[in-house]
Amino acid sequence: MDQLASMRIFLAVADAKALNRAARQLALSPSAISKHIAALENQLGAQLFTRTTRHIALTEVGASYLGKCQRILADLDKADAEVRSATGTVKGNLKVEAPRGFANRHIAPHLPALLRQYPHLSVELKGNDIPTDLMESGFDLSVRYTPHSDHDFLVYTELAANSRRLVATPNYLAINGVPTKPSELSSHQLITRSAASNSNFWHFQNDYGTSTTIKVCGNIMADSGDAILRAVLNDGGIAMLPNYMTANNLQAGTLTTVLDQLVMEDHPIYAVTVSSRHSIPKIDVFLAFLCSLYQPKPYWDALESPPTDAARRAAL
Repeated sequence: MDQLASMRIFLAVADAKALNRAARQLALSPSAISKHIAALENQLGAQLFTRTTRHIALTEVGASYLGKCQRILADLDKADAEVRSATGTVKGNLKVEAPRGFANRHIAPHLPALLRQYPHLSVELKGNDIPTDLMESGFDLSVRYTPHSDHDFLVYTELAANSRRLVATPNYLAINGVPTKPSELSSHQLITRSAASNSNFWHFQNDYGTSTTIKVCGNIMADSGDAILRAVLNDGGIAMLPNYMTANNLQAGTLTTVLDQLVMEDHPIYAVTVSSRHSIPKIDVFLAFLCSLYQPKPYWDALESPPTDAARRAAL
């Protein structure tokens, strides 16, 4: 029996809390998963899971063994990643999802630079505005700006600070006036996400220094930030959009911000991985690459500084 392989399968089953889900994640048959777990239990002389027809759960011994396996495999994977990174032999296909606007602007332009550094690596990038279930989808990494999940099998790495601001064209504001307080937004043309989106809850500082939330519904509604941006640029109204999407337009003067001192919209951007896959070399080097691009201050928030190589690539 390959004990390391069985330990990885044990971690996957513990994360997924189901044999079938772990089998899909690992591209193995449920019977192969069962054989590895049985062989591991036989070698250890202890039962790691309790099983029913619908449920699988760690025993007390299994929970203790889980922590030890996680430390052992994490150390092993980290050592592998360091050696492979140093020798330039990181290889494999990396599957990444990210919100479409961010994927197009701030991941895709940098992939050629990544692959020049790691020529044996390939990357499959998919734009998903609604994140998938990482356990089910097979993605290695998901870029998100949603709050942390309470799932203990997900690992969140903060990539960059990110804020949203209210923007409109100077021409729209010249014709319709500049709002001076959030309540005046109701008399303006608003461009928002589709009605059910959580992005339509806008947060502002009130007179008492605390946060007030306004739920908005636009005269124009769209399911992507890029569609909203195009409508705003054509004098369509006011929208709440992330800095990473509007920074170049603000610098060029084709957009301007309103209610800057009152808007309270900060949503850090995270890279999310599954704990059992977090430190494998291809993921490890990609995470380090993204952090080097966006930290300590993302280039879309540093337009007053000389452009970095990353900013120049993103501008193409």
